Amino acid sequence: MKIQWAPRMIMTDRLFRLPVESQTKPQLEAKAFEQISVRFSPRDKAWMFYLRSPSDSGDYALRARDEAGNSSVIDLRVRTLHEVRRPFDDGGTTWPRRWPVGGPRESRKQRQTLLTDPPSASSAVDTDRLAFWTSQDDDSLWRHLPNAEVPRAHYVNVHQGCPICGTAIFATHGFYPWTRVHAPADLRSTCPSCDNRFPSNDLLADDFTTGDFVDDGFGYFDDDGHVFLFAASSRRELVGQYAGAIRLLTDYLRREGPDRPVARQLGLMLLRWSVEEIYIAAAPQFRHGPSQEIEQAWDGGQPDWAGMEDPIAALYRKGSLAYAIDVPMVTEALSHAYDTVWPLLRDDDEWIHRATAQGLELEDATAGVHLIEEALSCLMQTAIDGAALSNKPRTSLGVLTALRALDRDDAGDVMDWLYDHGPDRMRVFVTNNFTTDGAPPEATGGYNDTHTRGVFELQEQVDALRELQPDAYPSSLYPSVTDDPRLDRLVRSPHDMVLLDHVPFHFGDGGSAGVQQPLKERQTLKPLDETTLERAAVAGSQTAVDLLARQRRDEPGNPGTTFHDGVGIAILRTDGKPERAAAGIVYGDAPWHRHQDLFDVQLYAFDRPFLSDLGYPQSWAHVGAWEGNWATHNSVWSVVNEIKPLDLPFDTPWHYLKEIAGRGRLVRVLRTDGVQIVEVEARRWVFDAEQLRWVDPGIRYRRLLALVETDDEGIALVDLSRIQGGDDHWRLCRGLEGRFVQQGVEPQSQPGTLAGADFERGADGLRHGDHAGLAWMNEVAQIDAGGARGQWTSRHDEAARLDLHQLHVSEGTRLRTARSTAVMDSPDRSRYDYHTLAWQRAAQGTTCIDLVFEPHLGDPTLADAQTISSAGADEAAGVHLTTHAGRELSIYWSPDREPDEETRFEDDTSMQGPLALVETERALTVACVGLSVGGVQVTIPEPRQTGTITHLDRRRCTIDVQGLVGIHPHDRVVVNSQGRAHNYEVTAVDQIDGGVRLTLDMDSVHGRARIVSVDGERIELDFHLITRTATLMDTRLQRESDGNWRPIRHARNADGYTTSLEVGGAPGVDGALADNDWIQPGDWVAAVDYVVGDPVRWEPEITSVLKD
Repeated sequence: MKIQWAPRMIMTDRLFRLPVESQTKPQLEAKAFEQISVRFSPRDKAWMFYLRSPSDSGDYALRARDEAGNSSVIDLRVRTLHEVRRPFDDGGTTWPRRWPVGGPRESRKQRQTLLTDPPSASSAVDTDRLAFWTSQDDDSLWRHLPNAEVPRAHYVNVHQGCPICGTAIFATHGFYPWTRVHAPADLRSTCPSCDNRFPSNDLLADDFTTGDFVDDGFGYFDDDGHVFLFAASSRRELVGQYAGAIRLLTDYLRREGPDRPVARQLGLMLLRWSVEEIYIAAAPQFRHGPSQEIEQAWDGGQPDWAGMEDPIAALYRKGSLAYAIDVPMVTEALSHAYDTVWPLLRDDDEWIHRATAQGLELEDATAGVHLIEEALSCLMQTAIDGAALSNKPRTSLGVLTALRALDRDDAGDVMDWLYDHGPDRMRVFVTNNFTTDGAPPEATGGYNDTHTRGVFELQEQVDALRELQPDAYPSSLYPSVTDDPRLDRLVRSPHDMVLLDHVPFHFGDGGSAGVQQPLKERQTLKPLDETTLERAAVAGSQTAVDLLARQRRDEPGNPGTTFHDGVGIAILRTDGKPERAAAGIVYGDAPWHRHQDLFDVQLYAFDRPFLSDLGYPQSWAHVGAWEGNWATHNSVWSVVNEIKPLDLPFDTPWHYLKEIAGRGRLVRVLRTDGVQIVEVEARRWVFDAEQLRWVDPGIRYRRLLALVETDDEGIALVDLSRIQGGDDHWRLCRGLEGRFVQQGVEPQSQPGTLAGADFERGADGLRHGDHAGLAWMNEVAQIDAGGARGQWTSRHDEAARLDLHQLHVSEGTRLRTARSTAVMDSPDRSRYDYHTLAWQRAAQGTTCIDLVFEPHLGDPTLADAQTISSAGADEAAGVHLTTHAGRELSIYWSPDREPDEETRFEDDTSMQGPLALVETERALTVACVGLSVGGVQVTIPEPRQTGTITHLDRRRCTIDVQGLVGIHPHDRVVVNSQGRAHNYEVTAVDQIDGGVRLTLDMDSVHGRARIVSVDGERIELDFHLITRTATLMDTRLQRESDGNWRPIRHARNADGYTTSLEVGGAPGVDGALADNDWIQPGDWVAAVDYVVGDPVRWEPEITSVLKD
């Protein structure tokens, strides 16, 4: 006999559930509590008492007794709203959590302060929704927002789906498939597949017992114990809908002008929300709680966060009434709403009388205004306590908006938090969150565009706050957010990612191309809206000015072939506006919303995708095994038997360590008319969670891509892969969505999945954790590795074909096909249907897989594609292409060859160096000293030059270099080639005494921070620098005050806010301080790509004439 759970504190007249574990129905002694209902829960082995708290506040004892005389008692504090607003101490922590914590409640607002902010909706107000909300009576408006005591959750069930038809529901949607009525709400969920409604009881009538599918707010449980959170997920949606309605009425008033009846309705809704927000600030047990990836049952009731050892730390990402990610947007919505109605309601009595009729005791309009301001202060403190955590920099934007709405000049502590302690660390937001090329730290598309837009929103907010309070928040303490040399690149980056003017190159959880349909049905993609570009132009970005003018002319774009070597994405494009075709490859990494998409290659042509990413997951429950898994990408992988995937829970503090693959670098580029070649290399990195270190398991990948324009509009993609190290080598390609046929080959059906013949689709207990994605690929058949040409035919358009030429695969490789469909339901109901090709080979030296893809709608343009074997160099390869119009060209590649190292090919070509392109009577080479073709020998002087940095200006992104001769704009250089070896484009060249001054396309600062502590070679920093997959290894840590530096040997993040480094010894240059005094706590330092004295390597692209 025991009471399993009880509230720590509850407000008067509130309904809650009290679970009592007992063999027989117990007797409950609950004086002054109204018993609404009772039922037995076999799953919990408990009697559920549904009670309403007393109308009078006080400390109450609730006692349960069974027939044997056993009893259990709990003490429950019941408080009025007036009482929970007063600061109190509970276990050493001050509640409510309202800024300033424990301080006085006062209003200083004397004016509207947010009038210059744009409406939340860019289009006209939705008249139908507006008509619904403005037609509601006060009872309805008050009732629409759920009480705080009821649980909220994201998903009903992402595994079993529907209690009746199971996973068939996921054919409609993975995350939110259920159909609901929220206007007005009925707390019912209808399955779009079988049309059944759940739960069977009517919660609006306080019915907790009727029918076979009872959900009392904490979920329905089937006979197998699976939980279905119908009511909790409905209520989460209702909270979001209420915030949306507040935005709707606010936008209406701001567009149309004063409307007192609507203003009173909006004021009433603000009071309704404020009651719950202030209540939750004092009773954190009823916060939304952690946002789970999957459905999870509560243990009797919501956790008692206030009773934890560190209550404030326990609030991390727990949200408030809304869940953590939504809190900043709610803060902005309530702030704008309050500022909008403030002049209409501050002296109005009617809205207060109407609130009183709903049970809210307020003296006058001033008291109503104060209540709303308290709620905004609570939301600010929610962020400061770490309970609000959204996509950067939304948390800061929410706090700044509330601060402006409150019009406070005494919030220096809040600004200090925003600049130096908040999740966005505004003092270093751009420098530490965007890579050196201006790329944001998440997934292309919506996530990354949020970061980029946020930079200029932050700046506008800070400027607006400073205009309101010019003396309170000086720029000397709180500097400009946009004062960063990568500003132009930051604006350009999202536009550089646009393919064929319609879709973003997919990197991580970006927009989905899972269903490969033509792009012509999509609108032109404009990653940054006009408002953002206008803000960026004000901040000084000429790129923003140019892009804004182009968008206003509705002119399609083509950023050309682009290399983002900070984040690690290369995109090859044809000419035209927009480009006819594009091929891109991922060779880098980022911290958030990641996929294991290292070396993923995507191909778009003829206004459609031919090789694409699955993009945004169908569900967070499966992203690690499917959309984010290496096996679903057009890439390579090496399994290491003793290394297992890092399996992290959803609410891990290491949220930046999901889906780890590795990181690479741009080796070299070769470009000429109609041919673009890029060579990249990478290594796998794994994170050792015990040692807290990045570990190199010895896996090396190499990839060469060539986008070749063939005849007319045709193109081909040469794709050469190399895999070294590990135990089991894989090359996967989903190809074009549709069927695959290899000429003259009868597929040999095999049981099981690609994870093994004894593992059915979706099986657990695999031989290796890296096989999770392979286990979803079924209908396996073996075909001929390295054999005849194959072809995918689109399931959406029979005319769309993707030819595959297997030029060469290493001996011992086997090739299989497998069906790849969405994993939440049966394959036959999947939105997409691929036939993946999987090359597999036990690791024996280097595995080579050389392919050519040709997309086409009519006849193919390639007449022939052949390999040119090398003599004595297993990794080297040549490719000879012949088109039907008679064009011929050859590519020769010998990875890792130095300029004077020779490779001989079977066509009598000899190359000294790594890369050459031969067509008719000309040859283009990179880093080659010589080339012999058809008996014609050419000698190439100075194919590689190395200079030294003698001076640099990080603000202007310039380096003075001694030792380079003949370099031009658009050439590329590798800086610090023995270290991080980033590859830069030269944008300008100026001759100076003793050398050249090069202006580079990227910033050189990876992040800035202050020193917290120094312990020998170990250094702790107070800000988060991106360290994922060892990206800072072999960069330099430089003290900003005097330029002293040390090489970074290791870097990691123990959490999302700080950085730990290990550095090497003194570099042995003039002026270097000794190891014991080169740096001190409090010093500002920067992780930089290069310093004076570092080498700069240039490999010019050289054209030679091939004539006797």
